[in-house]
Amino acid sequence: MSTAPALRITVYIFLAETCPISQAATLPLRELHGRYGAQGVRFVGVFPARETTLAGLTAFAKTYQVAFPLQADAGHQLTNKLHARVTPEAVVVAADGRTILYQGRLDDAYAGLGQHRAVTRHHELADALADVAEGRPVAVPRTEPVGCFIE
Repeated sequence: MSTAPALRITVYIFLAETCPISQAATLPLRELHGRYGAQGVRFVGVFPARETTLAGLTAFAKTYQVAFPLQADAGHQLTNKLHARVTPEAVVVAADGRTILYQGRLDDAYAGLGQHRAVTRHHELADALADVAEGRPVAVPRTEPVGCFIE
């Protein structure tokens, strides 16, 4: 029996410590990390706020039980490279480190700022990862994220 090759993609999730939508996103992110991390998908939480500190990242990881690496991006190098504009926003990058396979919202849990939906019907990040895992092109490669604007 052969094992499936590692996917070798990276999911960058742009987050903010004080953004309620980022905080709520940690549950589906933990689930996706649990499902795809063993398949070679690397998850990285990116915090573009200038006031982000190592202590703040450690506290966020502990409070929201985030098991994947978190990093500050106060200088916005990665934020600008990947054209992230909102927290939370997901950017799925292919193994080549350049090709963006998916960018946008994690799901449709929020219709807008402060507008939480009773039922989450679309799970775009999960769908994109499933497409990649099955060797298919991502059906919906871009969505509009809802969250706190990156300043």
